[in-house]
Amino acid sequence: MPGQEDYILRQIAMLRLLLARMLRLRSSGRHEEAMALMMQAQETLFGRPLSEIAALPLADQLELLAAGLTPEQAREKQVGYALLLREAGISYAERSRDDLSAGAFKAALHILLNVSIKDGAWDDELVDLIRSTLAATPVEEVDAPIREMLSAIRP
Repeated sequence: MPGQEDYILRQIAMLRLLLARMLRLRSSGRHEEAMALMMQAQETLFGRPLSEIAALPLADQLELLAAGLTPEQAREKQVGYALLLREAGISYAERSRDDLSAGAFKAALHILLNVSIKDGAWDDELVDLIRSTLAATPVEEVDAPIREMLSAIRP
């Protein structure tokens, strides 16, 4: 469906712009504005209010992002979501909100690992994202399911 593909490509392009804007806001110390933009980006990505998204388990969120899409489109949306969460983790960490930061990094790491395992192909860019997100994730948050996924993607 060309119309649907165009829509999805526009969504992904908009997500990239929102991520870049969030980074600029966060870098200039405007954390609250960056977080508000992140919430808006999540609603745009899912096409639903944040209250509905937040109530869902992470696996359900990933299924919702992939619904009706090709595997490549689903991957783009899921990686985009992980990048949003990763950016949120950085922003929380910069404001000493360690509990929120740890949760955001853990969710981002889980998504990136899930995408990598589902792809089954070695992707250097994705592996770099996983490594940098893992480095930002507190050790106590790296639980058994994450360790299991990490062992599944190591060459």
